[in-house]
Amino acid sequence: MYMLMFRRPDAETPQDFGERLRTMGERLAAEPTATTVILHVQDDRTGAPAGTSFDDRDFDAALTVDGVGANSLGDADAIYDVSRRIIKSRKRPGGGRRTPGFTIVCPSNRAAFLTHEQFDAHWRDNHSKIHVESSPGTCHYEQFTVNEILTPGAPAADGFGWLSFDSAERWETELFDGERGQRAILEDVDRFLDSSRFATFGCSEYVYRDAATT
Repeated sequence: MYMLMFRRPDAETPQDFGERLRTMGERLAAEPTATTVILHVQDDRTGAPAGTSFDDRDFDAALTVDGVGANSLGDADAIYDVSRRIIKSRKRPGGGRRTPGFTIVCPSNRAAFLTHEQFDAHWRDNHSKIHVESSPGTCHYEQFTVNEILTPGAPAADGFGWLSFDSAERWETELFDGERGQRAILEDVDRFLDSSRFATFGCSEYVYRDAATT
């Protein structure tokens, strides 16, 4: 499985950026062997609160693809070979239609005192449970472990997370289930993540194909 990452050029509007990447998603979904094509993009429809995106982020969109050969992917600013885990799932319309709400894409780097394997084990076995228990507003949660960075010079990453919310209000009021949940999540973040820099970005989601949830 591949995760293609994109930066929006300064000269391109969010609307044009979204249209360009949706066209790319449609093309890849039309490949006979494609099994998963999911686009997350900061377009003119995102509607995510400002606090979901950091100004110094590396990317503005992610296109996740499975079943398509590397030679058919097309251009991207960075490509990562990833493995997928679905932690919490919601029903999504699919067919390239916009999913209600928004998704925060979370590039993740391990804490300096952990190996990649230790980071991934903690993320999978510990943090996933803490997040589900402590964030009632998160309606969909996935983890993608980076197996290999395929683009020379691309930003380092050990994983990418998806956190989806039905609405901005749910994110604002139910990201944590109160002070206990906030403390549980933030304390655990320091156990496995490099928290010196976060580069998350809130996106519109378009599911073209998803073999794991259909």
